[in-house]
Parts: sequence; C-alpha cells; structure tokens
Amino acid sequence: MDPLRQSKLDEALVRMIACDFQLFSIVEDKGFKEYSHLLDPSYSLPSRKTLSETVMPRLYDKLRGDIMDKIKIASAVCLTTDCWTSLTTTSYMTVTCHFIEDFQMTSYLLDCFALTDRHTAAHLARELTRVTNEWGVDDKIVACVTDNASNIVSALKGHLHWDHIPFFAHMLNLIVRAALKEVQAMLQKVKTIVEYFHRSTVASDKLKDTQKQMGQESLQLKQDVATRWNSTYYMLKRFTEIKDPIISTLALTNASLPNLSPDEWEMSREILDIIKPFEEVTTE
Repeated sequence: MDPLRQSKLDEALVRMIACDFQLFSIVEDKGFKEYSHLLDPSYSLPSRKTLSETVMPRLYDKLRGDIMDKIKIASAVCLTTDCWTSLTTTSYMTVTCHFIEDFQMTSYLLDCFALTDRHTAAHLARELTRVTNEWGVDDKIVACVTDNASNIVSALKGHLHWDHIPFFAHMLNLIVRAALKEVQAMLQKVKTIVEYFHRSTVASDKLKDTQKQMGQESLQLKQDVATRWNSTYYMLKRFTEIKDPIISTLALTNASLPNLSPDEWEMSREILDIIKPFEEVTTE
C-alpha cells in the first residue's frame, strides 16, 4: 500500500479510537481484523504499540500545532476553567479557550490535568499561568469564567489580576437552592418516598402495576442530585405527575412513610410553576 494512504488510514483509525472511546486493543480483535480486511485487503493494521507510541503522538502534535496557529491569530481570548473529581476520587482541572474566528465562536480545550497539591489559590494560579504560557495567550485574556469557589476567585483576582465572570448557571443554581430551603421539609418527604421506591423492587413493580390499572403511562420516579437544583425540579415534576398511583401504592406497601398533605401537594405544584423558568434558562 502507498505509504501516504497507510498513514491517512492509521490516523483515521486513531481518530475513531479517540472519538468513540475504543481500546487500542481493538486492532487485535478478530472481528475488527476481518472487517478491516474486507474494506481494504491491502491495508495493514498497525499494532496497538504503534498506535499509542507513534501514530497518536504524531496526530496529537499535528492537531496541537494547528490549534496553536489559530490561537496566535486571535486578538483576544476568554477562558473557562473548572475543578472536578472523577469517580476514582482524582481531582482534575480543565482549562478551555474561547475566541471569535471568522465571526464564529471557537472553543478549544487547552488542558485537563490532575491536581495533586492542595487546591489553594496560589496553586491554582500557578497552574493557570503554566497553561496560558504554554499556549501563548497570557497577554490576550480579557476575562475568565468560573464558579464562585473562593479559591479560584482568589486565584484570578488576587494572584493573576484577571477579570472574573461567575458561571451564570452556577449563579442560578445558588439562587434556586437558597429559595428551595424554605420548603425543605416538604422536599425531604418527597425525597424519602422516591428513595423508598428506588430501593424496593416490590414497591417499584407495584407502582408500575397501579399506573397501568389507572390507565396511565408507566413512569419511573426520579431522584435529585445535591449539586444540581434542576434535578430537584425533575424529581418534583415526575412526583406530581403520578400523584394518585403513588398515594395508592404507598397505602398498600408502606403506609408508615410520611406522605404529603393536601396543602403540600398544592405547594409542590406552585413550586414547579415558580421555578420552571429557571429550569428553561439553565437548560438553554
């Protein structure tokens, strides 16, 4: 096979592996080998070592160079950054660059790296300085968007002296969370009932049967997530949608659970009306 075509196919294979989250060992799978041979018998599949140590680094350097050239042309950039924890409890920091290119918003991930030291403002500022220096944007930053965590705000304002803009969605989250504290007792009842149905397969099956008997669509209850207020909205919305099946099922399976009073059921509907616009804006 022509070396140029071999190289293009190798790069296409690496792109597929990266985009589809495949393993390098896919090149050793019998089915994939047969499929590749059928597509082009002259193509020789590279080994996974070649993919990981040669093809991918080569493609990475090429893409990084292309992105670097585009960022050099930009007259000004905005950054977004956030710290997060993986399922394996490893802390990471992500930095993304945004700028206008041909009248269109363009965004590139500059870095995503593990944070090994304490998340102090000074340490976060050093990491941000390292990333921006590597990409040559340190003198082009007009603003940086983050959440309202005190360490990152201090890093931007106190150490780097960048203009800081808080995440709009995070601000909405704080506003609605503060408002929902006023009805926490009612929400805790809902959460307790939802958790009961998620724990008990007997109750869950009975709820489905009750919905069918009442001629309703079989819908599952949704649990909320502490860090996302809109999950509370979805939980409450689904809860009110299947009010009657819930009341009937609890009476048969666990009458000891704290059910909602008529006033609380009415309150739940009113809360949904109030926070629905916030949910729409957050989603957008």
